[in-house]
Amino acid sequence: MKNSITFLLLMVLSVVGYSESSDSTKTKKIEIGVTYSPDYCYRKLKSDASSKWISDIRDTLEIAKFGYSTGFNLVYRIKNNFTIESGILFSDKGEKTKKYSLENSPSGNLPISNMDIHHYIYLDIPFKANYYVLTGKLKLFITAGVSANIFLTQKNTSVLGYSDRATEKQTSKINSGLSKINFSFIAGIGIDCPITKKINFKIQPVYRRSINSIIDAPIKSYLYSAGLNLGVFYKL
Repeated sequence: MKNSITFLLLMVLSVVGYSESSDSTKTKKIEIGVTYSPDYCYRKLKSDASSKWISDIRDTLEIAKFGYSTGFNLVYRIKNNFTIESGILFSDKGEKTKKYSLENSPSGNLPISNMDIHHYIYLDIPFKANYYVLTGKLKLFITAGVSANIFLTQKNTSVLGYSDRATEKQTSKINSGLSKINFSFIAGIGIDCPITKKINFKIQPVYRRSINSIIDAPIKSYLYSAGLNLGVFYKL
């Protein structure tokens, strides 16, 4: 994990150092920002032949859930139409099950239905390149990059349903055996518009997908999400 983070930092420093040596006469701009993205989250399963029946059951039972990612970002402007970006983001990924019936009496005090929501909590460290297609007052840019995703914990929320239509939520932490770190690629397109001379607002549809499986097991799992990244940035 430490080696991966060090590698990303060295990449940022090498790009910054190169840009300063090759274009030192131009003023470089740094932006710091806060972003939030509501995300539509799910996963892709890949299994060996002996475990395919399990992944088929999961694909029948499980569906996408809504998560989010939020945190701080640092942007370094190399040229007027090109920036690099990194940050530290807290994210909630995962999936959920469909509501399913429990074999309990409708007249009793026991729940008659349940839905499980799986939350995979990560600390994401992205490294992205942003290329500006339009550089006027209203800017249009495309972005691509990779992210190191550090696993923090897994939580499961059970939504229990009762015969009187009341619901109850029960949340617990799970020792899931997920890998401590995995990587994902990022791609998107965004709009950058100024609010003041120092503050600008960015809105960006973004897609993320795991490069490697989040678990070392016969059934491999690759997380993906589609979100709308919203951010406010301040120019230093």
